[in-house]
Amino acid sequence: MVVSVEIMSDSLYQRYGRQVLGGVILALALLSAVGGYFQIEQRGLAAVGDVGVSLYIAGLVIWGFFKEGFDTVRFRVALYFGLALWGTVDVLGGSESPFSYALLIGGSLLLARAAYKYADRQRKPVYER
Repeated sequence: MVVSVEIMSDSLYQRYGRQVLGGVILALALLSAVGGYFQIEQRGLAAVGDVGVSLYIAGLVIWGFFKEGFDTVRFRVALYFGLALWGTVDVLGGSESPFSYALLIGGSLLLARAAYKYADRQRKPVYER
């Protein structure tokens, strides 16, 4: 009896879980876009960098969920770029904090690591990749 309940919950998740998660991701992206609109309305052009980064990351997560997948190299490189961009916008925008520097430095280091791994993979013969 317990086994049938576990199988039932697995099938419910497999059947509806991805759709529910996709709906939540779309709702959060829409919330990010609406929040960006209100930020620009209140702060003017000073908020363009923050809003641009927010929309970039929201769009990236939507693209990763529906099209690309989260485990691909392209998604990871785009995410690392977004982290570095987020830190850069915060530092240049004047809202410096340890978190901003952590995003900037961490994203840059992760980008450098991804570039190194890509170059290392390209140097190997095809049969070793």
